[in-house]
Amino acid sequence: MMTPVRDIKLNNQEFIDILDEYKDKLMTIQDNGKPAIANKAQISNFEQKQEDWVSDDYMNKIMREGRAHDGFPAVLRGYTGLKWQDQEKLPMNKRAHEDICNASKDLNTKLISFISANNNALNAAYPPGGFISWHNNANAPGYNIICSWSETGDGWFDYWDLDKKERVRVQDQKGWNCKMTYFGSYMEPEKICYHAAYTNCYRITVAYVFKDADNFWEEVIEDLENPL
Repeated sequence: MMTPVRDIKLNNQEFIDILDEYKDKLMTIQDNGKPAIANKAQISNFEQKQEDWVSDDYMNKIMREGRAHDGFPAVLRGYTGLKWQDQEKLPMNKRAHEDICNASKDLNTKLISFISANNNALNAAYPPGGFISWHNNANAPGYNIICSWSETGDGWFDYWDLDKKERVRVQDQKGWNCKMTYFGSYMEPEKICYHAAYTNCYRITVAYVFKDADNFWEEVIEDLENPL
């Protein structure tokens, strides 16, 4: 049986402050009327269209591939170079501005320490029309906490419910949204979680992985939902 995607009500102010510090670095409006990230990073896969990558047809295609799908998203239409660990792998014209990279590194250090996560799985920022294509993370199984900031709430996270055999939408709310779930490997076929996301407004997503967290997962949820 797959692990339900759980909505986490963020009330821990220290955790929210860490997220907000990063969000402000990316989304503060500049003199040209655009958020900082739009001036300091390039959009990858700009020419790609969401209907080709987050549709039911593409979801079904990926699911039919079975183990041939490597777990990674084929396309992310968003700003490049936000994971500071990836900077040296990118050509100079694809790297984010130094202060964005430093903010990403600082966020990573603080959040991994705060929630005792194993590693950062995703650090992405999306322009209006941005998306991440259907995939299942079977290559990197574990419990995940997924925090997304939405400019207006006009975006979503969708997943395929294996038990109910239906596509389920988790609609963004304005501000920070938080979800936790388990992404299974192909050795755990009942826990595979196909998912995708799309936004019509600016959006940030950071995700962290816990490898062994059956009981610890509940403790993390309790900490995040309780105000301090």
